[in-house]
Amino acid sequence: MAPQGPPGSRRAEYPPPRWATFDALRVAVGLAVDRARLTIESDAIGERVIAWGGRYKVDSISALGDGELTDAKVAGYVAKYATKNAEGAGTVDRTLMCRPCSGRGYVRGPDRFHDRCADCGGTGQAEPIKALPVQQHVRQMIRAAWALGHLPEFAELKLWKWAHMLGFRGHFSSKSRAYSTTLGALRDVRRAWRLAQAEAARARAGHPTTDDTTLVTNSSWTYLASGYRPGEELLAAQIRHDIAQARDEAERVKTEGEVWR
Repeated sequence: MAPQGPPGSRRAEYPPPRWATFDALRVAVGLAVDRARLTIESDAIGERVIAWGGRYKVDSISALGDGELTDAKVAGYVAKYATKNAEGAGTVDRTLMCRPCSGRGYVRGPDRFHDRCADCGGTGQAEPIKALPVQQHVRQMIRAAWALGHLPEFAELKLWKWAHMLGFRGHFSSKSRAYSTTLGALRDVRRAWRLAQAEAARARAGHPTTDDTTLVTNSSWTYLASGYRPGEELLAAQIRHDIAQARDEAERVKTEGEVWR
């Protein structure tokens, strides 16, 4: 049977082929685990082989709660645990790269020489790794990604730029465009559920419920003005200084005239 989805979503027009069975998937996962090997070489750490562990498990999802197993339920199940796993490491949600020096720790001065960045003190980090509110294991992985990223052998990977994500970048999951639902639709469902829970809590507390028809959101931006450029700022400061001096001088002359009277 072809997958079904919510109105407006793209649907798969054909059922999966007969060879696409759970047993074939289990074998494919096992082969991928055995064959996935990455050998890295570095003068700093030597030669290392990165591979999956020997323990893995492939389960068949036969039901999700009550009712029929639909594509939307499967998508929600995958999104739930993929997000849960991404947050389980307890890392931070912001880059550690110092913006003024782009994580290099130095800036080019007027003489074109490298000057130590004043914002990060030459570390290249917007905030020290040792001060991050994470567990020690996660802190060590962030520190390792940052250090490896600055080695010439791994410069093209830009690990230091993605150290806050433990060296990984991109989306946590992907899916076919012909799948029966979208991540946007799942977000809408979760948002509606949270709003319903909030309304129920307000009702239990005796507070009036909100009226969705009176909510107006204006997300447009309007240009107002631009600030001074460095040269203009110095000129404006000089003008303010001259005006203040002239005012003080006028007050002094006025005071002295009153004294002579």
